[in-house]
Amino acid sequence: MTCAHDPYSRTRLFVCLGWVLAMECFVPQCASAHTSLEGYVRESVSVSVGAVNIDIAIQFSFPAALSLAERQLMDRDGDGKLSKQERETYLNGVQARAEQQLRLSVNGQAAMLMPLEDPVLDLQDAPDVEAHPHALRLAWFARVPQGFGLGGTVALDCGLWTDAPLLVSVSTDGADGIRFQTVDAQGLRPPSKGVAEFRITEARCTLWQPGGGRNGRQ
Repeated sequence: MTCAHDPYSRTRLFVCLGWVLAMECFVPQCASAHTSLEGYVRESVSVSVGAVNIDIAIQFSFPAALSLAERQLMDRDGDGKLSKQERETYLNGVQARAEQQLRLSVNGQAAMLMPLEDPVLDLQDAPDVEAHPHALRLAWFARVPQGFGLGGTVALDCGLWTDAPLLVSVSTDGADGIRFQTVDAQGLRPPSKGVAEFRITEARCTLWQPGGGRNGRQ
């Protein structure tokens, strides 16, 4: 009997009820957010600056529905299968588009981008045309120009899949003795109609005392 009137028990009961009500409100919101993000292509960008080279890696991760649309584009003969030749043709097209729609500027001047690796298409465990997530990885590099140093700027613009809703994340770093302050276009980006490209990141060098290490290819 005394427990029924224990003020501490009643307090604990009210706290528990409060948590239940909070979770009832929170869970639908999380589920809604999760569902909405399924409609976005995730664009993960890494810019790494060394004394000799600037390396750029981009991964596009397609959720199931948007992956299906891309796979249908790959399937040139419409048989529902993605042959090796169809995948290669698709990747060649992506590479050609990237050459036109990926731009790197160093100190306000266009830098020549060169492929670091061949594009990689990861269809995961669904090799043919179906609604299943897949990823596409691109890697490029440019030479650091003579005289680049403290106060220098590096900017990256990209026009790939701007007609799709994008969830952009960016990482910019430097080799030992190199640091940058960045302004990135991270977060959700709605489809852009008629916009060829947008600024992914712009970085200003705040420390330039390179000592070799990463990105030291000649």
